[in-house]
Amino acid sequence: MNIAMIHFRVGATDGVSLEMDKWKESLGKLGHHVIYIAAEENNAKAHLIKEMSIYGEKHKTFFHNCYESLDDYESDIDLMHDIDHQADMIKTKLIQIIKNERIDLIIPNNVSSLGLNLAVCKAISDVIDETKVKVIYHHHDFYWERERYGHPTTPKVNEMLERYFPNTKHEATHCVINQIAKREIKDRKNIDAIVIPNVFDFSQDLWKLDAYNKDLRERFNIKDNDIVFLQATRIEDRKAIELAIDTIEIFNQKLASYVGMTLYNGKVITNASKVYLILSGLNELKADKFKKLEEKINKASYDVKLINDIVESKRNEDSTQKKYALWDIYTMCDFVTYPSILEGWGNQFIEAVFAKKPLLIYEYPVYLTDIKALGFDVVSLGDTHKVNDDQMVYVDHEIIEQAEIQISEILFDSTRYKDLTEKNFEIAKDKLSFKELRNILKNIISNKQIS
Repeated sequence: MNIAMIHFRVGATDGVSLEMDKWKESLGKLGHHVIYIAAEENNAKAHLIKEMSIYGEKHKTFFHNCYESLDDYESDIDLMHDIDHQADMIKTKLIQIIKNERIDLIIPNNVSSLGLNLAVCKAISDVIDETKVKVIYHHHDFYWERERYGHPTTPKVNEMLERYFPNTKHEATHCVINQIAKREIKDRKNIDAIVIPNVFDFSQDLWKLDAYNKDLRERFNIKDNDIVFLQATRIEDRKAIELAIDTIEIFNQKLASYVGMTLYNGKVITNASKVYLILSGLNELKADKFKKLEEKINKASYDVKLINDIVESKRNEDSTQKKYALWDIYTMCDFVTYPSILEGWGNQFIEAVFAKKPLLIYEYPVYLTDIKALGFDVVSLGDTHKVNDDQMVYVDHEIIEQAEIQISEILFDSTRYKDLTEKNFEIAKDKLSFKELRNILKNIISNKQIS
């Protein structure tokens, strides 16, 4: 079967792009030919439709007038007309690709659920109407989950969200990534969706230091007896990176008391040892919020390094600057922080487990419903938080202090460190592997409506 997976961007390090790569590989192993259709291809090959971009001025105008302030059009009718025109251009190009590549099945990824780009979603719906191509919708996030989509500037935007996100009039298979989404889409759209969790390829070689990545610590002047925490997510509100900053601050304040102690890897803490927090993800905060985060970072008593400019989904030596794969970054760290307050599932969680790194987490809703019962051993910041006047997330100080104690106990106990990370690895290998994904996809595609 010829399959086209559709998203705004591919080959990036965001959760949707990463899951698309996993689906593409799994479908390929099932004997299907898979292509990408996107506006940006980054470190992957795709059939490009630039009108689908979420970075261009046209999209920014649409988003502003749909969700912030209707001030670039005389009326909402004019806004809808412009969106329809954009959708028509996208539809024409999509149909051409479908015909040229003899596509049997399309898999829109998050473009028909989030509400980010109305024109793209409408174009896909119109393509299905005209071509009768089979469809599996893969929904990662929904517009009703995000505050930014909660106050449209006109009822016409609401009408589009209700009609197209997702479209219920097509005979299609809908996949979601957690139990909360399954319940919500049933309640709101009367759709019976299939839950497909984030998975990982546990059959691949373990991530290790090698000739390519062994210079990472040296590149940032990080010594062997320094301690590195990694926040591998994008930088955005719901990632609550400030919780990681607060927790590591307590650890660094106690660092002097750890001098002379031996880390899990045999290295000894000295008076010269330092603590680092590495932020490897793309910054997607608005300028004012990022400024507040920067202020918090500058007040930290340890070094925080933003290194997204050298991180891609795959290694790349073709550019003027050496680029590392996201997985390379895990090899330089001792502990992973994942304090998100909202996630569709949790790619960086499972990456850390595969990398055999211990985790500091906040117990976000999907963690509670879909992940916690699997039995992972983590350091928790609990499941209750507050937001201050600067829109920074925080938890009670006692919780932070208890988390720091657990972190130090793990870092300075080689047996504990090894047992914990091995236990987590085996749980994920059993429950969240590519094998599970292939079995689910095989069953979906063999269903009579997709065959």
